[in-house]
Amino acid sequence: MRLAWLAILAAACGSKQNGDTIDAPVIDGAVGQPDAQVGPDAKPLPDAQVATCTPKSGTKITTQTIAQGLSSPVWITSPPGDARLFVLEQTGRIRIIDGNGLVATPFLDLTSDMGGPVNDTGNEQGLLGLAFHPQYAQNGKFYVQYTRADNAAVLAEYKVTADPNVADKNSARVVLVVPHPSQSNHNSGTIMFGPDHMLWFSTGDGGSGGDPPNNAQQTSHLLGKMLRIDVDTRTGSKEYGIPNDNPFANSADGADDPRPEVWSYGWRNPYRWDFDSNGDQIVADVGQNLYEEVDVIPAGTPGGKNYGWHVVEGTHCYNPSSGCDTSGKELPQIEKNHTPDGWCAIIGGSVYRGSCFPDLVGTYLYTDNCLHQLWTFDPKNPAATDKNAAPAAFPNGPTSIHTDAIGELYVTARDGTVRHIIAGP
Repeated sequence: MRLAWLAILAAACGSKQNGDTIDAPVIDGAVGQPDAQVGPDAKPLPDAQVATCTPKSGTKITTQTIAQGLSSPVWITSPPGDARLFVLEQTGRIRIIDGNGLVATPFLDLTSDMGGPVNDTGNEQGLLGLAFHPQYAQNGKFYVQYTRADNAAVLAEYKVTADPNVADKNSARVVLVVPHPSQSNHNSGTIMFGPDHMLWFSTGDGGSGGDPPNNAQQTSHLLGKMLRIDVDTRTGSKEYGIPNDNPFANSADGADDPRPEVWSYGWRNPYRWDFDSNGDQIVADVGQNLYEEVDVIPAGTPGGKNYGWHVVEGTHCYNPSSGCDTSGKELPQIEKNHTPDGWCAIIGGSVYRGSCFPDLVGTYLYTDNCLHQLWTFDPKNPAATDKNAAPAAFPNGPTSIHTDAIGELYVTARDGTVRHIIAGP
């Protein structure tokens, strides 16, 4: 399975409500015009996004296509306060959507064809994650996560050039490498700065089926984990710092010791997850044989929690298949069946915090790579409010649902499209 700013659209939020159409994005302000320069590496910066839509009531959800023809888009995000959308193509390119649509020249090209380090020969490999530094407007730093030829998952830092639409390919700094077995699958994919300004990085269990080495349950391994690091400091010989409040921060860090980077463990392949603006972390973990799951982790939850894999799949015993010990394991709030419901690979989304559709505020949206469906729930009461929102024209093979810089939601899909999620009566 290939997993594969825009402005607020006045049409989407106002009078025009036809789903699955292509419109030129309308951005408030003059994108690309210089603002006041700041910092030692001052550069012209796009104007910050301002919501210009007329709020529209209703919770009937559909989508509006804003870009197409991309090569397996798998993630979408924006720098803080930036009026552009940045889209990852799994093959290794970062593309920009601005006020005129899809920019022809990539922001960054890391494809192997261009001498880049990205290996996308496996269905779940490639360029999978992108996160902008909280002070991106001042320091120009951003981070990518990709798989390389030896299957390792790589976290690397890059910088933007004086041209805000072009990154410096030669600025690469490898921050962290997670060695991977020979299997090409379960590479996870999301990296993100949390409300704490630490960089969070999820890893898959190492691939194959059933996690034979039991990587996810061993805190001495980085696979099957949620990692948390400080990219602005250094600890010892590492290219990053270990936050003092990580659960294993004081580990001796030997071969058989807990790794100080680990925040939580027992994950199979938490491909897409997000932080809500209130600090809650919502993680969708892709299942093995029968069950997909969503874990809502309240803000303030301490590190060191065990989320169960491969002892449990969802809320059910996996290894052993019955009579497993679930003590000390965090079980999900949402569980979805492969049979007969047709789920196959859950795609975690985001909580809507935009201003165009006030009736959606506080709603978490998520999907599955095999279903033409969009599901929603209230994170304060997930199981009781979980429902199929059944949007019209929801794309085939969705690969991510994520926000722009002011909380509007977009979906990427393996059909090469990016769509704005909109709502109405």
